[in-house]
Amino acid sequence: MKPRVLPRALAAVITAALCLSIVPEAVAQRGRAESAAKPAAPAPGQESGREPRRHHVRVGDGTPMVAISDDAYVPKGSVHHDDIVAILGNARVEGEVTGDVVVIMGHLDISGKVHGDVVGIMSPTHIEDTAVIEGDLVSVGGPLERATGSRVDGQEVKLNFMDFIPFMKGGWAGLWRLIFVLKLISLSLLFLAILLITALVPRRLSVIAAAFPGRWGMAILVGLLGYCVTTVLFVILFCTLIGIPLALGLLFAAKGIKWLGLAALFFLMGQTIGRNVFKRDLSHFAAVLGGFAVYALISLVPIFGAVVSTVVSVLALGIAILTRFGSEEGWRKTGAPPALNVTAPPASSAGPPPVYSPLPGS
Repeated sequence: MKPRVLPRALAAVITAALCLSIVPEAVAQRGRAESAAKPAAPAPGQESGREPRRHHVRVGDGTPMVAISDDAYVPKGSVHHDDIVAILGNARVEGEVTGDVVVIMGHLDISGKVHGDVVGIMSPTHIEDTAVIEGDLVSVGGPLERATGSRVDGQEVKLNFMDFIPFMKGGWAGLWRLIFVLKLISLSLLFLAILLITALVPRRLSVIAAAFPGRWGMAILVGLLGYCVTTVLFVILFCTLIGIPLALGLLFAAKGIKWLGLAALFFLMGQTIGRNVFKRDLSHFAAVLGGFAVYALISLVPIFGAVVSTVVSVLALGIAILTRFGSEEGWRKTGAPPALNVTAPPASSAGPPPVYSPLPGS
């Protein structure tokens, strides 16, 4: 590898940070200096007495060679006598470029001739059969497609870190496959947690499921409030060093409460399905598995499944808190114990008054 390849790539990254303030003026001055020092051949249709005009890729008014959030295009038969830098935009070269071509977070398409280097950073790069690159070809963080008939005189460097991530080679289709696999893993872990909760506290699931039809509106408000309070407390505790264990404990506690509510909702869904479809009451495990199956199928639907999962999670957290995690007493306040109804024993009937008898000799 030539020692100047990586410095050019580094220079392209620095250009992305400084282009808004320094690069346009510096490039304009460089273009004016080269225009005065190096004469160019007169273009067809120009008068011989005038200074020949060069073919520039212009963006906006008077900012040559640097494209910011725009497309840089060199048509076939045209010559661009300087570098091309496209930031958050596309560059397409069908003609000839005497300098370098650098694209950052855009799209690069070369079908003409480039005398310098071609650098694509986080940009899909496509090199066609008719492309001729006299310098180096560098692609960092983006896919590179090079036709077999193209010519690169320098080194070809390809560093696409997306190739090291599973399922990411297929573009958006690969990204959706990765999201699908992660969703399946999440559902599998939830399934194990639901089975464990059903085996440990089946009675609490029945209590929560029985309370849900009449308190689902309040469950939404309590669930939203629970999520907000948990998030705020987690951030506050996590920002302190000694509060990190407490923050993690709070997160796991909220997860456990939500899973308890989800198990209860799955039990309610399964019981409803059993009574309406099978005309009988299902066992705890069968009801929970039936409700989970319906939830899993809906959650795998793109976008709609995510919305349903969010709503069900809020309801599960809220109803679990409202019922005091499935306790039969709930959150009712225990007041003073009731007064005992003590009945006084009946008074004995009074006898005749005593008779005073003086003692003899008194």
